[in-house]
Formats: sequence, structure tokens, C-alpha cells
Amino acid sequence: MATNKIVEQYLDPISMEKQEHLSQQRLAKLFATQITNFNLIDRPKTNFIDLMNWAMDNFSQFLVDKEKLNKFVHNRIVIDGQFMQFCEENKISIKCLYKDSFVSWKTDGNFEKFFAQGMFLIKSNDVEFLQGSLFAKGNQFEDEISFFIICSDTNYSEYLKLRNSFDAWITERDRSNLHIRVIGGDDVAYTKDHTWEDLFLQEDIKQEIKELVENFLSSKDFYIKNKIAYKRGMILYGPAGNGKTSLIRTIISMYDFKPVTIAADADDGDLQEAFRYCEEQHPALLYFEDLDSLLEKINVSSLLNLLDGVSSKNGLLVIATANEIKKLKANITDRPSRFDRKFEIVLPNLEMTIKYLKKWFSNLITAKKCSELAKFLVQHQCSYSHVKEFYVSCMFSALSNNRKTPIEKDIKKSLAQLVKDKNLLNNNSMSMDKYFGKT
Repeated sequence: MATNKIVEQYLDPISMEKQEHLSQQRLAKLFATQITNFNLIDRPKTNFIDLMNWAMDNFSQFLVDKEKLNKFVHNRIVIDGQFMQFCEENKISIKCLYKDSFVSWKTDGNFEKFFAQGMFLIKSNDVEFLQGSLFAKGNQFEDEISFFIICSDTNYSEYLKLRNSFDAWITERDRSNLHIRVIGGDDVAYTKDHTWEDLFLQEDIKQEIKELVENFLSSKDFYIKNKIAYKRGMILYGPAGNGKTSLIRTIISMYDFKPVTIAADADDGDLQEAFRYCEEQHPALLYFEDLDSLLEKINVSSLLNLLDGVSSKNGLLVIATANEIKKLKANITDRPSRFDRKFEIVLPNLEMTIKYLKKWFSNLITAKKCSELAKFLVQHQCSYSHVKEFYVSCMFSALSNNRKTPIEKDIKKSLAQLVKDKNLLNNNSMSMDKYFGKT
């Protein structure tokens, strides 16, 4: 079964600079087609709308399909080495109709990269459109570059496909372009460093979620054929620190989703923008962390209307996390078309706690000590986050005393700190007498 997993083909920065630099061959190819036999004297200099109209009047003659032409402001495609490399690999032609100006600069690897402005005809077997990047006087009468495209109604959807393919191509080759889109905040860079094998979770739950995601990605034709909005939703609930966020990061790492979320202080406008943005992606993963807290800040009806109104054809997977599902109202949890599945992410049992301790401590402690610690941690309902913090605390204690391996003293000190912190947070009594009595 196809899984839409991205094939690892990332390039190092120097290799990308080498591919995308300004070669004499690339420069000659780009400007060999420049057209100069028509009048450009009447070109507007200050108004962007006038500039687009002027471009349509002068350059639409080079389009085969001239019916119902439209102008769209877009800066996702610019004529540089990166886009030319993409076109060369995908047999897409770029014809320079008019050269406005040309900028180049040296990279860290001592290659010359470039950016061309003017009017260009982009064409393949499936699509044709005009790309414009022209200088004009801005609002403050300073030089600005105005980006836009001109294409017919029948070509616009194919243009979007090409643009999205270009975005995906960039993602597949450049780790520095991997960003989680945060509506209402700053985007967050990430790397594809989470795998299903590394994820500590109940095996049956992990397998079920994995199959749900992969079946969703491979079933686009089913949704379209049956006129069902191509979307799926799930809620992950359970105590904090047990892998809900790690699960989302694993899905982002393993599959070709565009990840989108909203800032912690998001409002209804940000929520609407997030859904609008996801409609353009293919496919998108929209996730909300701590949904129970988020619903206190936004209009619940707005979220419900957005979930009900999604008619995505590109694919939208919505994931929400919550610590206590009982705090969520039935109109959120008991309506399959909103959140179709609910998965409880529980505290680690004895077997999983032992495995997690071994992941961190490896051979630093004996199997017997590992088993003793696991029993204590499970007895006191410690999460994966507690176990990880216990390991970090042990190692800091050892290193501060010039020891590479923690000894019993470090373990006791770290457990004592864990007990103290957990008692403060949970307002309960967590005793270590039984553990210390065994050692």
C-alpha cells in the first residue's frame, strides 16, 4: 500500500548551491528567447494594478488559451536557479518575453546565485501561464518588485498543482525549508527525525493510528468518487507527557503533510485563516494542542462550523490533543464528521517503562536496578516525561561530580527531586521509603 512517505533525498547546502548557481549555459538559455519587437514605452511606473493590466495587454498574446484571463498576486514562484532546476528536471519550459533587471550574488560556497525580473512564459504539456516580477514605485515611492501571474480560468488549477509540486520538491531536497506554519505566530523549523520505531506508545494504538494515516493518504480517489470531503479527524487524550506531541511529530516526519497549527493566543480570525490556508495545501495536517484550553479562548461554534464546512479536495487531517476528554462537550467528541476517532494515550506500564529506561540508561545501570526503578515509577504514575527528566537529573548529578556513570547516590538524589516536584504539582504524597528500603 502506498504511504506517501517522503523519500529521503535531502541535499547539503553546497550541493544545492552548485545545482542552482548561475552558469553561462543557464544564463544563455534563459535570455536567448527574449522578445524586443514591441512597444514598452507606455509601461506604468507607480500603480501595481496598472502594471498588471499593462502586462496582460502586452504579453497575453503569447498564451494559447486567452479565454477568461485573470491576474493573481503570487510570489511563490520566482525565476531563479532553484525554480529553473525544478523546471529542468520536470521538462517545463521558461521563455523570457521581457527582461526587467537581473540580480546575482555570491553564496557561502562561492557559487553565484541569481534572481531575474521581467515577464516569463511558463509552459508544460499540462499548463501555461505568465509570470511577472517587475519593478515599480511603491507606496513610499521606493523601488519594489511586484509579483503576479496571468493565466486563464482553465489553467489556474493546473498552475496551483505545479506550484504545490514545486513546494513539495523544495521540501524533499532541503531540510532548511521544513517549517511548521504557525498562524498568528512565527513558523517553527523542524527536521524529519521521528520514526514509528522510535515512538514509545502502546503497540496496538500505534499500529492503529499508523494504519489510519496511511489509509487516509492512499484513499483520495475514494473520497472524490463518493463526493466526500477529503478529511479525517482524531483526538489524542490522556495525561501530559506520554507522547501525544511526539506522535504528531512522528506523523509530520514520516509523511508528506504540510503541518499547520495556531499560536497559543490565537483568536477566531487565526482559526479561520488556518483552515483557509490548509485548503491550498496537499495534503495538510492541522493540529491543535491542548484543545480543552484552546476552547476557552475561541468561539466553539466557529470551530464547529469550520470543521463542518471543510470541503477539502487536497486532503486535510485534523488532530487535537487534550489531557481530559471529559472536559470537552459532546458536540466536539460525539460527532464523527468532526473528530472521527478518539485515542487514549495512557501512562506507560511496567514493560514500557523498562524499555524507556533502557533507551536512556542503556548499560549505565544493571537490569535489576532498571526493574526496581521501573516498578517505583509505575507505582507512582510517572509519565515518559518524568522518566526522561529522571535520567537527565541522574546524569547531571554524576557529571557534576566528575563521574561518567551514575551511582546509587545520583539515583537517590534524582528520585528525591522527582518525588518533590511531583508532590508539588499533584498536591499528593509520594513516598520513597519502600524504594530506599530495598537499596
